[in-house]
Order: sequence, then C-alpha cells, then structure tokens
Amino acid sequence: MNILFIVKAIDFIDPQGIMQLSALAKAKGHGTFLGILDRDDIMRKIREVDPRVIAYSATTGEHKYYLEINKEIKKQFDVFTIMGGPHVTFNPECVDNSTLDAICVGEGDEAFVEVIEAIENGKDISHIENIHTKTQKNNVRRLYPDIDKLPFPDRKIFYDSTEMKNFPIKSFMVSRGCPYNCSYCFNHAFREMYRGQGKLLRRNSVGRVIDEILEVKRNYPLQVIKFYDDIFVFSDDEWLRDFSREYKEKIGLPFHCLMRANLVTEEIVKLLKSAGCVSMSMSIEAANPHLRNEILKRNMTDEQLYKAFDLCVKYGIKTFANSIMGIPFSTIEDDIATLDMNIKCKVSLAEFPIYFPYPRTELGEMCCEKGLFDGNYSSLHMSYQYRSPLNCFTEKHKSIQRNLSLLGTVVAAFPFLRNPVVKYLIYLPYNIVFYWLYLLSKIYVVKTKIYPFRLAAADFFGMISKSVKVDKFKHVVKNKKDNQNTGGADCG
Repeated sequence: MNILFIVKAIDFIDPQGIMQLSALAKAKGHGTFLGILDRDDIMRKIREVDPRVIAYSATTGEHKYYLEINKEIKKQFDVFTIMGGPHVTFNPECVDNSTLDAICVGEGDEAFVEVIEAIENGKDISHIENIHTKTQKNNVRRLYPDIDKLPFPDRKIFYDSTEMKNFPIKSFMVSRGCPYNCSYCFNHAFREMYRGQGKLLRRNSVGRVIDEILEVKRNYPLQVIKFYDDIFVFSDDEWLRDFSREYKEKIGLPFHCLMRANLVTEEIVKLLKSAGCVSMSMSIEAANPHLRNEILKRNMTDEQLYKAFDLCVKYGIKTFANSIMGIPFSTIEDDIATLDMNIKCKVSLAEFPIYFPYPRTELGEMCCEKGLFDGNYSSLHMSYQYRSPLNCFTEKHKSIQRNLSLLGTVVAAFPFLRNPVVKYLIYLPYNIVFYWLYLLSKIYVVKTKIYPFRLAAADFFGMISKSVKVDKFKHVVKNKKDNQNTGGADCG
C-alpha cells in the first residue's frame, strides 16, 4: 500500500526520522511518497498517490500546520492519519482534540511498521505499544537495542523529488540518546518515559557509519558532512580512534559535529581534526552562571567553555554556538553579556534563539506553573527568533530581545560592530534591514567557515533563494491562524 509523508517545507537538513520510517516501510514492500505543504497542492497529491496512510512528524510550533491540513484532508478522504515526533511525544493529549486517527509517542521504528501492517490487513491498532488513539493510550516498548540492524535511511524520498539531491551538505546520525538534564530540553522527560525500558545511549558501529556515508557518496553529490547527533562523542575512546582512522582513509571529506564544551579535551579535538573536522557546534546558552547552571541546568563552568573554544581556535576548527535570549526573568544586560561571551570565545557563527517553553520540559512546566506562559503551544511560532511568548517581559523588552537575536549573529561575525549594535540599534523598532543583516552574515559565515562547499554560481544563488524563502517565513506571522490554538493542549 502507499504511504504519504507530509512535511511543511524543505530546509536542507535531512529529516532522519521520516527517512528511517520510509526505509522501514519500503522494506515491508510498501510505497512511500512525499508531500510538501509550501509547494504542493496536497489534495491533488493525495488523489495522485492514493495513500492508505498519511504521516507527519512534528516539532512544537510546526505541529499546528499539520493539524490544520489534516482537518481538510479528513473532510475529503477516507485515509488513516498519524503524527509522531517531539510534539506528540511530550504533548500526547493533542490527539484528543484533533482529527488525527493516532499518534506515535517515543521512538517509532517498530510501532510505525506494526501500524501500517495492521491497516493493510484490516486489523485493530489499539493494542500497539507507543500508539495512542482517542480511546486507547498504550505504554512505550523497549528501546531498539541494536541500531546497526536498522536499514539505512531512505534518502531517495527527499533527494529524488527535491533540490536536496544536489545540495552539497548532507546530514547523518550515528547515535541515539543524551544523558544530560538541560531544563529546556526534552531529554530528561524522554528518559523518564523509557525508565527500565532499555539502554538510552546507543551508537552505530564505525563500519556501519562508514558504509552509510559511502553509499550516499556513490549516489549523490557530497562535499561536506554534518553529524547531527546531540553529542557526537563523549570521550577519547576506541570508537573515536577507529572512526578517526577509518573516516580519514575511506571518506576524506570535511565534516561538522555537535559537542558539549565540558566534554571537550585536547586529545578529542586532535583526533577530530585529524579525521577531517572543520567545524563544531557547542552551545554557550548563557553567560550568567546562575542562568546557565541553575535555570538551564547546563552544569558547566566559564572555564570549561573558554577552554573548549580555545582548543578549537588552537587546532583551526571553526565553531558554531547557540545561546538563548529571553530566559525567564533574565535582563537585557544578561543577554548582552552572553553576546560578549560569544565574542570572547571567538565563535565563528553565533545564533541567539529566544527561549520558547515546550511541553514536558522542566523549564516549560515551570513557566506554566508560575503563570509565565498560558500553555497554548499552538501559539508558538516556528522560529526561535520570533517574540518571546513569556509574560514576564514587557513588549519593549521583547522587541529588544528580537533585535539582539538577529543582530547578535552579525556582531559575532564582525565584532567591531558590537558597540553601535548594543548601544543603539537593538533599541530601534524591528525592521527588515535587521533581518537581512542577520541573513547575509549567516550565509557568509556558513559558506566560508562552517560548511565550506563549492557550487556553480547559478546553483548557489538558486539554493540561497529557496533557503531565504524558508527562513523568511520563520520570521513572520503568515496568517492569523499562526496565533490561534489549532489543537494543542494546555499546560496541566
């Protein structure tokens, strides 16, 4: 039978979850297809594909677009619809107020296959672990223990029908799980959900990683690799040493990876550099130690941050850092201090997302309990650079935060602009010039430092144009529905 995966847009980051589910479905003989809300006539696509199942994977903020289109689909078609991803995993009540037939909470590798097999054979799905319907809520199954046994993600579903095929940067994941308790992240809630249900941290063997990359390299243009794991490596261990050797010998392409500053040692940096690491992501989050460690629960010192970034400078690895603006009860002075820490760390590319409270996260729940957020998750914008949804800030404060979120990236790239930006520009009304300064600075640093790649001029500007369309949408309210509740559950 046919399955249609629907996504909001193409943003050039390989959607690993959908690719994995598509591969598992194809392994069972099913056909999988892609629909893109921003460019396809979805109703026409459904008529062409004639799917028995329509599936979405949603983050909070993005979910409302899928819930809205699902209402229209259900009016016209007799088709089973299901949503997975972070939003429903940590806000499962949303199935009760939606037109979805089911949601999948947690990891869906086995559950999704069981659902589509049951539907094809006309069987009941209400008993399937990880699956919630309006009438039946099931427990999660044990975590998939050996991720080497999963098929390679099905990249064809995206590459053969979109410009992602020729995009020179492609993403890979080599592990699952994160042991840390950052209060703004879902990992602590995920661990509670799976307590006693198997090993949380799982990693592919080096051979499996190399084989997957080689398959992509043989079939598609590939110049730079992004390892998209929460944390690429935790220590100078045998896996890292084997990877550094094998990757250098068999792949030989520059790569980017994500790390935590408190885990970085000189030996790890040397091994990553020798393998081909050209850039590394490490979040700073906040300069104020109280905000960073007591509120966000990052549990790392100033010294650990400075040491990690200094090591990257020493070995010629460019850095990309995220830092959060608008942390509950923070001040503009706190946010400016965070920008200054990015400058002191010599960060190559800095992003300054504004804090959004998400369901089942420790900090998100605190915001609801203290009345800082009304719990309407469908009111959250897709962009982390939109205005803060918290009521502990004045409208003027929110405007300054948004300006600093954009112009901070400019200042980190060109530190000589620091004083005019923090003394004058961030206090002006938001305007499109700030957005374009942000976007052009980001494109310049990404292209020259973070992901160095080469493209013909026509291809490069074509991809930039498409990226701008996606990015521009993330910085505006598209319509009134963006601020309305379309099915998200309240706090509590």
